[in-house]
Amino acid sequence: MRLPRISDVQMDLLAARLSAAGVGRRDFLRVAAGLATLGAAGFNARPVSAAPKLAAGEKLAREQHFRYGGGGWWQNDPSSHDFNKDLYCNGVPALWAGLMKFNAEFQPVPYVAEKVSSNAEGSVWTFNIRKDSKWSDGSPCTARDFEWSWKRQMDPASKNPYSSYFYDIKGAEAFNKSKVPDASQVGVRAKDEWTLEVTLEGPRGYFPVLSAYLAALPAHRAAVEKYGDKWTEASNIVCNGAFVLEAWEHNKAMVLRKNKHFFGAKDVTLEKVTIPIVPVQSGALPYENNELDMTSLQTGDLKRLRDDPRSGKQVFRYPFPGTWYLTPQVTKPPFDNVKVRRAVAHAIDRDNVVRVADGFAVPAHAMIPPGFPGATDDKKIRDIQRFDPKAAMAELKGTPFEGGRNWPKITLTMREEGYGSKPLAEAVQSVLLEHLNMKTELEVLEQRVFRAGLWKNDYQFVWIRWFMDYPDPHNEYFDTFYGKKTEGKRQAWVNDAFDKELETGRDTRDAKKRMANYAKAEEIMQTDVGYIPVAWVARWAATKPHVRGLEKNKLGENVVEGNIYFDMLPHLYIIDRA
Repeated sequence: MRLPRISDVQMDLLAARLSAAGVGRRDFLRVAAGLATLGAAGFNARPVSAAPKLAAGEKLAREQHFRYGGGGWWQNDPSSHDFNKDLYCNGVPALWAGLMKFNAEFQPVPYVAEKVSSNAEGSVWTFNIRKDSKWSDGSPCTARDFEWSWKRQMDPASKNPYSSYFYDIKGAEAFNKSKVPDASQVGVRAKDEWTLEVTLEGPRGYFPVLSAYLAALPAHRAAVEKYGDKWTEASNIVCNGAFVLEAWEHNKAMVLRKNKHFFGAKDVTLEKVTIPIVPVQSGALPYENNELDMTSLQTGDLKRLRDDPRSGKQVFRYPFPGTWYLTPQVTKPPFDNVKVRRAVAHAIDRDNVVRVADGFAVPAHAMIPPGFPGATDDKKIRDIQRFDPKAAMAELKGTPFEGGRNWPKITLTMREEGYGSKPLAEAVQSVLLEHLNMKTELEVLEQRVFRAGLWKNDYQFVWIRWFMDYPDPHNEYFDTFYGKKTEGKRQAWVNDAFDKELETGRDTRDAKKRMANYAKAEEIMQTDVGYIPVAWVARWAATKPHVRGLEKNKLGENVVEGNIYFDMLPHLYIIDRA
C-alpha cells in the first residue's frame, strides 16, 4: 500500500500519545526512526522468522529452558499482566500478541493482523486478522476481541492512567471523559470476525505505530468478566502470545510455557522460560552462579565480568539512545557571551569525563547516538566543539575572563537521579576547572523542583540528559531545542536559522533531504553553542554461550527487550552445551 503522508502535526500527536502511555523520549525517537526507514512494503513488511538458525556443528539442546532477569530486570513483582488496563503493570509482554509488533529496527510490522491498509488520507485504518489467531484455550482471537479490548481501555470506569493513548480514535476522548453515555460512537468496529476497522479523528498516518505498542494489547473478555482483577493469575489467565503463564509465585518467580495454540508456535523453540524476581542489589551474582542465562549489568558488575576471560565474551552493549549534555543559559552571564560558550565547549575533555562512568557512557560529539536516524559522523561537525584547551583559552581573549580570570559565581544545576549522572557532572566540573580555571558549584534538585525551574529557564548552567521518545531526529531537535515552542523549552537559546532547518526537515518526506536538514541544524547549534554534547548513554548485558537467537539491528548490535521491542523470547533457543 502507498503510505499516507505523516505530517509534522501528526508526528507531534504521535509523540503526545506515546508520552501519555509512558513512552520515554529515547523510545519515541526509535519509533520515528523506524517510520523514516520503512521500505516499499510500508506497514506490511514481513516479520523476521523466529525459526532457529543453527551454525555448522551446533544442535539444539534437549531442554529448551531459558532463565533471565536481574540487574534491574524484573526486580519487582508485577501488579498484573493486564497491559490492556494498566500499562505500568510490569507484566510479561510475551504472553500477548497485538495487531502489530516492533521489529529489531523499531519498525511496526504485522503480527495478529496479516495485513493493514488505510484510505488515502490515513483517517480510516483496516486490520485484516489472521484466521489462525487463537487464545491459549484454543478459541479464536478475533477482531471482536480487539474491539472490546480497546473500548475497555477507553471506558472511564476502568480509570486507566493512559486513557488518552487512543484519543486519535473517533469518539474515544468523548467516551473516556463521559461526554457520551456509551462506546457506541467510538470508531472501532469489527466488520466481521477477521476485519477490524478503525475510524480516526483525522489523518493519522502513524496509527499502526500505536497498534504495535503494549498499550494496544488485547484482553480476554470471558476471563476478565469471570475473575475481575485476578484474571491474570496463573490459574485464570487466557492469553494469545507465544507463551502462557504456567506459574506465578508472587515476589519469587514466574514460569512461562510455550503456547501450543499460538499461530507462530512452530517457529518458537523455547519450551520454558523462568523469570525470577531479583533485587537490583543482587547484581550479577545469580548470573555468575549459573542461576540465570541472561542478565542486565550494573556498573560494578560490568568491569568484573568484562575483564574476566571466562565471561568477557558473554558481555555486550545494547542500543539505548540517550545523550548527556550541557546547556549554558544564553540569558545569564557569563554565558550570554558566545565566546565564553565556545571556550566551555573546547574545554570539555570527553574521553576523560566518561571514565567515571565505567563503560556506561561514551564520548558524544552530537545529539543523536550512532545507529539511530539522523546520527552524524561528519568531521566538520566533530571539530566544532572538539576538545582543545588552547582554543578554549583563545576564545576568552578580549572578554572580561581572559586567562581564566574574574569568573562570576557559576552554578551547574542538575536533577536528582541515577544513571551515573552526578559522577559525570562532577567530572565536567573538574575539566572546566583544569582547562578554564572555571570553578562551578553543583546544585542537585529534586526532579519536580528541577523541572519547574527548567521550563522557566531559571538556571545559569544545566547538566541534563535526553532519552529518545521515538526514533527520528525530529524528537531530538524539534522537541528539545525548537525556539518557537511556547512551553516545555529547556533553554532560552533561540536561533532562526536552526529553527528554519527543523521546519524544513519536518515538512520534507524525502529521507535524505530530511537528514541533511537535521545535520545542518546540528552544525548551527554547535557553532552558536546552544548546547554542548558530552556523552552518549550505554547499557550492557551478558548472556551465556549456549543462548542463541538474539536479533541484531543493522549495526550488528544485539537488541534486547525494552520499552518498544518485545519480540526477544520467541526468537531465542538453547544449543547443546557439549
